[in-house]
Amino acid sequence: MTAGKVQVLCADKTGTLTRDNLEHYGGRCIDPATGKFVEFTSDLLATDRLFQQAVASCHAVADLNGQLIGNPVDIEQFRASKATIDPQPEYLDAIQTAPDTNLGKIHVVRRFQFVHARASMSVVILDESTGKLHVFVKGSFERLKAISSARSVPADYDEACADLAREGCYVLAFAHKTLDTADPARVGEFTQDELESGCDMLGLLVFKNMLKSDTAQAIAELKHGSTRTVMITGDTALTGIVIARQCGMIPENTRVLLGECKTPADEIQWVDVDTREPVDNIQPHLAELGSDGFSTTELAVGGAAFERLCATGEIDTLLFNIRVFARMKPTHKVECVEHHMKYAVTAMCGDGGNDSLALRAAHVGIALSDAEASIVSPFSASN
Repeated sequence: MTAGKVQVLCADKTGTLTRDNLEHYGGRCIDPATGKFVEFTSDLLATDRLFQQAVASCHAVADLNGQLIGNPVDIEQFRASKATIDPQPEYLDAIQTAPDTNLGKIHVVRRFQFVHARASMSVVILDESTGKLHVFVKGSFERLKAISSARSVPADYDEACADLAREGCYVLAFAHKTLDTADPARVGEFTQDELESGCDMLGLLVFKNMLKSDTAQAIAELKHGSTRTVMITGDTALTGIVIARQCGMIPENTRVLLGECKTPADEIQWVDVDTREPVDNIQPHLAELGSDGFSTTELAVGGAAFERLCATGEIDTLLFNIRVFARMKPTHKVECVEHHMKYAVTAMCGDGGNDSLALRAAHVGIALSDAEASIVSPFSASN
């Protein structure tokens, strides 16, 4: 009965509104000599040696009888490297790189799995051809900028990442350092923070995030039934906004103001995503109504800004002006759903393990998966 009364539908982006399998688009490396980006290339095998090693090894993909198992993004990343997994590893894993790269075999000596709270993962690998131990870190471009040495981050790094996000791209960053020791037995002596500190930025791996063929129609039907649709994503706000516009969640010719801050203790800075001009006061924009009686301005917020709004109590005032909630951790997703539940019958639709808590919290949980998300959801679908 509750499912037929849904007034607000909160949807994850990747795998829910967009296709499960992101498509590898290309990479953009950083020249270590100049600290500047080199030209974007769609040919991963034409990139820097270390970048290729990072892409081939920094993941948690497993080969089960010829089938790659793991996170869909990790799988697409690994496929792009054209490497293979040796079924008889000497350490955790053994990666045989593509024959025409001359990179040889890579041994994964230690791995720290991806953690949403850190927005990153890392591996320690042994390069069989040189005998050197390397640390590769992968994660969101914001996280990698924060932990990489300042000298290795290009001056136009933020702008380059934002431009890719505006194209609707999913962007991962990689960083690297060479360990002082060449003894794999000593790797266990280091903590994750020790291994990841002092890394240099390597570059960006870029994927295309394509809408599912029926997403726009589904959003249109929900809107026709007076159901409000909201995006809650772990991806960047700019990418989320692109997808929201493509599927009709954000109407055409609607101004979008993005609110972000570095930490929840900081003031939120609002900016017009199209003109890139800062906005000091968002209220006059929200007060402008179109011919349909609705505001001509939509809001989007990042995870830290969402925390700030919750802490100050402003979230209750702006909740139904915010269309895209971005860089949201699993706990953020729960809080966001619960805030909507205070005012309306709320459904959550997602496909991955990071949606599970929100699926359980919502009045109605809809899992587009037959895997981990479906365990907590009364409504599940595998297509």
